[in-house]
Amino acid sequence: MTISMLERAAMVLAEQAEGPPPPLEGCRFARISYRGPSEGRLVLAGTEGFVRELAASLLGAEPEEVNVDSQGGDALKEMANMVGGSVIMALSGGACEFSLGLPELVAEGDIAGIPGAGTVECAVSTEFGTLRVRWDEALAKAA
Repeated sequence: MTISMLERAAMVLAEQAEGPPPPLEGCRFARISYRGPSEGRLVLAGTEGFVRELAASLLGAEPEEVNVDSQGGDALKEMANMVGGSVIMALSGGACEFSLGLPELVAEGDIAGIPGAGTVECAVSTEFGTLRVRWDEALAKAA
């Protein structure tokens, strides 16, 4: 899902990363949560090279023209929003019973998973860097 989204929306060629996931040091983080029949959170961790490439592609600019702090952060939040929207559409099968929160930039210390949640993680590589995506999902509590 993440690879096809990068290729369609941002025109960034990507492939599944081989080997163990890269370390998180030096990454920039975006998080988005959803609620509904289940609740969950997606955390995206992009290397500086990936974030620069993503922002450049979304803006139609050269990578060296991108301000990674402002434009890169906005691009990573937009990517979190697109992936989050795709996840809740896939979960709901078209009859969307989910609510998607707003994407936010967070520090590495704020990316802890949801206690008791199932977690899936993947990493994709592009020409300039790596994106790690972690999805935590837990059953919603009964009201």
